[in-house]
Amino acid sequence: MAVQPIRLFGDPVLTTPADQVTTFDAELRRLVRDLDEMLYDQGACHLARCLQHETDHLDGVLFIDRLDREGRKAAMRAIREAHWNHLSSPKVKLSPHPMTGGYH
Repeated sequence: MAVQPIRLFGDPVLTTPADQVTTFDAELRRLVRDLDEMLYDQGACHLARCLQHETDHLDGVLFIDRLDREGRKAAMRAIREAHWNHLSSPKVKLSPHPMTGGYH
């Protein structure tokens, strides 16, 4: 299983809705295979939660967006206090594929 870099809170990729998938190319097959392996390594009880989480990313929704007001405040406090919060932002690589949805 390949491990993709972890994106940290504040990374714009996490809140940017994804383009519609029009072809299932080798890169996407690899990502789906990796996700499938990770989900089954975690156990079937986490499958629905993981799928919702990943689907939310495609729509630009973060986990904290689904929390109630108090839960969101607590999560934001924990994020502000986290040791990794003050690290420099990771370098975001752009996809080598066209971003216009013109896959053929």
